[in-house]
Amino acid sequence: MNPILLLPEFVAVAAALGVMLYDLWLPKDRKAVLCTVSMVACVAVFAATFVPAVADGGTAFGGSYLVDGMALLLKRLFAITALLVFVMSRDYVEDLPRGRGEYYTLCLLATSGMLICASVNDFMSLFVALEVVTVSFFVLVAFKRDSTKSVEAGLKMLVIGSISAALLLYGIAFIYGATGSVFFADYRALVEAPDFVLSTELLVGILLVFLGLGFKTSAVPMHVWVPDVYEGAPTPITAFLSVGSKLAGFVLMLRILEVFGRSGVVADELTPFLALIAALTLFYGNLGAIPQTNIKRLMGYSSIGQCGYILLGVAAAWETGISATLFYMTAYVFTNLAVFTVIVYVARSTKSHEIDDYSGLARRHPLLGAAMTIGLLSLAGVPPILGFVGKFLAIGAAFARPELQWLVVCGLINVVVSMYYYLCVIKRMWIKDARHPADPAVPRRVKIALVVSMIVLIGGGLAPQLVEKMTAPAAAQLGLSKTPR
Repeated sequence: MNPILLLPEFVAVAAALGVMLYDLWLPKDRKAVLCTVSMVACVAVFAATFVPAVADGGTAFGGSYLVDGMALLLKRLFAITALLVFVMSRDYVEDLPRGRGEYYTLCLLATSGMLICASVNDFMSLFVALEVVTVSFFVLVAFKRDSTKSVEAGLKMLVIGSISAALLLYGIAFIYGATGSVFFADYRALVEAPDFVLSTELLVGILLVFLGLGFKTSAVPMHVWVPDVYEGAPTPITAFLSVGSKLAGFVLMLRILEVFGRSGVVADELTPFLALIAALTLFYGNLGAIPQTNIKRLMGYSSIGQCGYILLGVAAAWETGISATLFYMTAYVFTNLAVFTVIVYVARSTKSHEIDDYSGLARRHPLLGAAMTIGLLSLAGVPPILGFVGKFLAIGAAFARPELQWLVVCGLINVVVSMYYYLCVIKRMWIKDARHPADPAVPRRVKIALVVSMIVLIGGGLAPQLVEKMTAPAAAQLGLSKTPR
């Protein structure tokens, strides 16, 4: 059974239940302590990944749960993501008329689902973990019951999420029908066998699974919910969705690739499919962002475009793509959360999410202006910021494969396109006159979080080998670079 490997998950679930029960006895004027408890829980989850019994890795529950380098890396990223979301949530949740304890409980439950996603080793665990994340976000997106946009966003996410779950289950059914098993270990043995033949049922199943996971990653064609949900959801939840939920989808994609990509036959079939999805996602996200006037909708389309760059690394996974993908995902955590933290506090001051509200922000509040600028430049891929290195590695991994060089051209074109709408926001902050003269009030804990994020983004861009020391070993453990071509 080896249940000690699930120590981070046990901590997250215990914290969720503890917050829910603690909320029952707390008077209304002391609910803020729930945020502190939740942040402490995230630190405990992060620390639990370094406990020797967990850090040494292994399998649990009959092989259905796996802890390896990639799982540990993603668990730490999920813990950091949840911590930063709670940092930006405290003031936001204080303004809610009800449901403060439920908010933190659902966020911790979503975090526990993400932690499990990092370690799944069979399709049943994969589906259950994914639904824990998805159902938690259904409720969190529609959390503002008095807001029509929030309820509408939750309904749209529910409908598209149900369709994606159906596709995922159909894919699992096809794979089970073709192999007679749901365990990844059996698939590894199957595809590495000398007499392996890729059946139509197995290929259809794998493609349907990737389409189902496309909902979590906001990849075309499962992307249609993103702009509306990002706009309607509570802003901290939008940040959580754009990072935690997306990373959960990508780590599951990498798990599937690690299993079936061991066969050169399957790899040759999957590469064109993933490359096409990456190209469509890149163009849709970046072109759709250009006419936006709402910053949350712009970040929604930006999130789709960023998904395209990560998929570019995924498509090249059988070379150096997995290392590039993990690097990009690490950079994306600090980049996106820094940007959304600024969005939260600007909106508290202006009561609006219009891009014009950012005019003169750099003069009104230099820290917010600097954090937003560095975050947007990182998303655009401007050196020497960490996002540039992630894009460089992803594009380089694709360039190393002759059949993907057309995708490299698509990626470079979209770098130029994305530069336009990111620089439009930066120009407003530094050049235009302030539309709202009041300075946003930013607590000290948020200032510290923004400063740390900026240090990581700039320091990681100047010394990317520090990040690669975490991502490269995790990718090397998967062994896909040795796949026969």
